Amino acid sequence: MSGRYGRVLLTGAAGRIARQLRPLLAPHCETLLLLDREPVGELAPNEQVIHADLADASTLAQVLGGVQAIVHFAGYPREAPWDTLMPANVIGVANLWEAAASAGVERIVYASSNHAVGFYPRDTQLDHQVVPRPDSRYGVTKVFMEALASMHADKHGLRAFGMRIGHCAERPSDARMLSHWIHPEDMAALVHVGLSADYLCETVYGVSDNARSWWDNSRAEQLGYRPKHSADARAEALQSVRESDPVAERYQGGSFAAIDYAGDPERPAAAR
Repeated sequence: MSGRYGRVLLTGAAGRIARQLRPLLAPHCETLLLLDREPVGELAPNEQVIHADLADASTLAQVLGGVQAIVHFAGYPREAPWDTLMPANVIGVANLWEAAASAGVERIVYASSNHAVGFYPRDTQLDHQVVPRPDSRYGVTKVFMEALASMHADKHGLRAFGMRIGHCAERPSDARMLSHWIHPEDMAALVHVGLSADYLCETVYGVSDNARSWWDNSRAEQLGYRPKHSADARAEALQSVRESDPVAERYQGGSFAAIDYAGDPERPAAAR
């Protein structure tokens, strides 16, 4: 990565992806503020920790003073009942965007999810303009965030860069990841694009350079994304490591699509 950023807020700093991202992001920030309810571990010299909950709107106005950009990775990360998802994934998200617009934050780079489009079949390639097709309540909350980001971009000029992330890990571990895996270094590179490129509101895919990808990520590439990693070398070892549920195997969202699925798993997909 290159470039020097000012005061940046990283939400969900104790989370799995944010922990991988921090050492790759902090050296390029003047100050990296780490927001989470949980302990975030040892701090780099230019990191500061803020223990807070995004559902508490009153705290955000104080936190965002002087912040140029937000990297938003906070949220409940799994399928769950609405009352579990709402505080972090809906109310907290709305609070964050409202507070950012009021504080004059320039841009928000945020973690959307492949589950925003998880009910597309695996034989369908998607670009950045595809209609959302969430596979779960969790996926619906990500579509909400994408819509909220679009509204604030148009209404307030608050730049928004959404990343529909596949699975971020050091290496792929099953056949599905051959299509949607992203290495942490590529994840950091995509965040860098979000922090530095010229755009108003974009939604791209958080995926490495995988030949089997379901996603056309040319828009991210136009903005400067150059992934260095690929799942392809693991294809022979992983191509037989598949879902046991036929619904999970059919749809891009995998097991999230299979949760509470009713009826014929081979029924035609709804027209789009």
